[in-house]
Amino acid sequence: MTSVSYLRKKRKDIDNIVIVYPFTYVNPYFALPPIGAEYLQAGITETGREALLLDMRYEKDITRHLEKADLVCLYGYFEDCSIFGKWKVHIIPQIIDQIPSDIPIIAGGTGFSNTKEAFKSYPRLDLIIRSNPEIPIQELLNGKNLGDIKNLAYRSHGEVIYTERIIHALPENVYPRRNLRNPKYNYHMMGIKTDLIRAGVGCNYKCKFCYEYGKDFDGKYRRWQGRSAQSLFNEIKEIDAPIIAWVDDDMTTSMKTLGELADLLIESRIHKLFAGTGRIDHVNKSNPETLKKLEKAGLIAIGFGVESLRNKTLQFYGKGQTVEHIEKAMRLMQKTNILLICNFIFGSPGETEQDMLNMLWFGRKWNVDTLVTNRLRVPKDSPMYDFIYDPETGKVKPGMERIRGDELAKIKYKVKFAQRTPFRILLSLLKLYRHQGMFIDPLYLFCCTLETVTKHTWLEKTKIFPLSLKITKKIVVFPVVRQALRFMAIILTPPLKAINWIFELIDKHLQISTNLLPKFLLYIKDGMYKKQCVRAQVQYTGEVKK
Repeated sequence: MTSVSYLRKKRKDIDNIVIVYPFTYVNPYFALPPIGAEYLQAGITETGREALLLDMRYEKDITRHLEKADLVCLYGYFEDCSIFGKWKVHIIPQIIDQIPSDIPIIAGGTGFSNTKEAFKSYPRLDLIIRSNPEIPIQELLNGKNLGDIKNLAYRSHGEVIYTERIIHALPENVYPRRNLRNPKYNYHMMGIKTDLIRAGVGCNYKCKFCYEYGKDFDGKYRRWQGRSAQSLFNEIKEIDAPIIAWVDDDMTTSMKTLGELADLLIESRIHKLFAGTGRIDHVNKSNPETLKKLEKAGLIAIGFGVESLRNKTLQFYGKGQTVEHIEKAMRLMQKTNILLICNFIFGSPGETEQDMLNMLWFGRKWNVDTLVTNRLRVPKDSPMYDFIYDPETGKVKPGMERIRGDELAKIKYKVKFAQRTPFRILLSLLKLYRHQGMFIDPLYLFCCTLETVTKHTWLEKTKIFPLSLKITKKIVVFPVVRQALRFMAIILTPPLKAINWIFELIDKHLQISTNLLPKFLLYIKDGMYKKQCVRAQVQYTGEVKK
């Protein structure tokens, strides 16, 4: 059976296609575009058809679009890993109930990874795409035999049929077309227009703690493969947002490609600020000049998965790096003005409170701008579970004891928040003024951040505070002001570093920041952020989602 005839069992022609991103969780601080759904849209447009993409974070009633559709696709991922736990905040059943019975339904992405459960939960589903969607959707709409299209699961005579799983090479010319977006969809990060780019998929490593990155829907690892520098450059030219975030599992796998992309951006004088996550070993093996070139091209921040400062734990994780490798990468990063983000995992077997607090002292020693503190998650169906727990009794194996619960949370907050002292924030701001690729004034970005995080709070109601931010933003856009601030940043950095060194030396003994900052920032989080989340949900969806 051809794919078109399969879909036409319900509909004569497949011309009017509607894609729905069905997740409704709204983060008041940033909202990133549903790039997975946009790749599906890009694949459809390659066949000469048009596809309307509806983002349910910004839509309320889409009934009229569903009634006119010949095919409806429910598709999308959470592009921000910090809200993986929010994926159940969706309206998938409500959308399906609104789709007329004669319209076929295709699904994929977050919420449809367990195909058996998805078909059971949603009997109306006809087909699930079990991989990146751009190639399967083209083959479906172009009429290829259904059984010959890879990475599908579909219903046939009451049974679910699975086609062969493969990893398609990433297309060089099929990527999201930003001109197709609804202009009312406000994709931003801290108030600054932001976009996403996918330069590669997969990961060549098998860290035991990893349950999302580098894996496909069936849990199997996908080896990394990426696009060329020219392909990435062509896409970036079509992006009007000043900030671009890489959604790759590892943006540094090919430092050579990044270097070539930097050359193209510098030569063409295209100004963008971009950020992503990478691996320490890739940076260590690259030419040191590549990092400087990337800074000039606009690499504003890079995050590394440090995970632990104990070689024993790193070996247990199968991370493929040592503490010596970590420190080598830190030394390389000190030669740049790129913001440095280090990710750690808390609650590993045998790890003490002091081991975790050492992560804070590490961050201060190496001038890390942000410390990300993640709990070690051990799902029952994960390889990590078998290492830590006895599969028969469910009890912790000897030597696998670890700190958990509220005790772990307190340690996490100490490390996470104690790094964010006023001195450290100022040093990061001064670093951005020295950054070779900054074309937006750092103080302007800082003001946008403050505007976002204080929205609907008593500070905004003072009128004076928001007005002062607006005035500052208008002043710093003048080139002469920016040059003066940059010169001041160069002058002020050495004395501020000295003051900060003295403060942190005293702080390590008196524990000022580890006691006060967690309490203050948790108060801000509970008193402001949670209220803003509720307000954002009501504003965009009319519902309160927890």
